[in-house]
Amino acid sequence: MFDRESGKFLGTVGSPGGSQIIEYVSKTLVGMLDWNMDVQAAVGMANFGSRNGPTELEKGLVTPALAEALKQRGHQVAEIEMTSGTQAIMRRQRADGQLVWAGGADPRREGVALGD
Repeated sequence: MFDRESGKFLGTVGSPGGSQIIEYVSKTLVGMLDWNMDVQAAVGMANFGSRNGPTELEKGLVTPALAEALKQRGHQVAEIEMTSGTQAIMRRQRADGQLVWAGGADPRREGVALGD
């Protein structure tokens, strides 16, 4: 990720997962960039997506109410294991104005991410 105005490097996100990589990475990017979530929270939130089939929801991390609401809207829903292994690091500004690196690693798998 790069800052649109300055071109400075902001961070990176990546994940194993074959055909699910796009789902894992885009979910994390939306969490960090659009919803201003903490890096670890964005990496750790429930996975979801579709690969030209049913709407896939991460088994055990999505509420039954969400699955039912999607079904009511015509979605075929599959609740599946989604252990992404996503990792991310992003430049953030602390409350005191200092720029620091913040990291996140998928809690469903091995590994940790550290920042400043």
